[in-house]
Amino acid sequence: MTPTLSEFQDLVEELTWDILNSKGGTPGRQSIATTRGQQVEVAAKQLLESHPNVASVETQVFDESVDEFSNIDLVVNTHNGDRIYVPCARDLWLGTSQQDRLQIVWAKKKSGLFESKKVIYLVLDDVDNILHKKYTSRARRGITIQNCCKKLVEDGNLMNINQLWDYLG
Repeated sequence: MTPTLSEFQDLVEELTWDILNSKGGTPGRQSIATTRGQQVEVAAKQLLESHPNVASVETQVFDESVDEFSNIDLVVNTHNGDRIYVPCARDLWLGTSQQDRLQIVWAKKKSGLFESKKVIYLVLDDVDNILHKKYTSRARRGITIQNCCKKLVEDGNLMNINQLWDYLG
């Protein structure tokens, strides 16, 4: 059964707070954000391993042809022989560091990388929020970010867990 975005978000929050509560004290904003970001990968792996077409899920894989600097969070190997690279994040559009990440993703897209490799960015936040956000005509940056995200979604390179699940089927 396809996991819903809400179920995925709940699982990430549960995993996040299990870790933070075990450390004691009151976690700071950055600690919460960092832990949540790490648990997106953990929760996605947990769910994807139960997909009927998934043979295996690898974590923290270095593949220079996809990313010269960082490990790819998840690599999904399907029973039909596909190898799908799945970087995980909360989002690619809120805050400066995420927008910087979007700019790198966009550059990879424009370079043709996504035509030679199956790369799908899995995000925790609802993709529809950025796709349907209303901007004024003067909001150049917001509109640019939205248009990049729209193209990534249309081309199957940016998804939520339910869309990735269906894609793998």
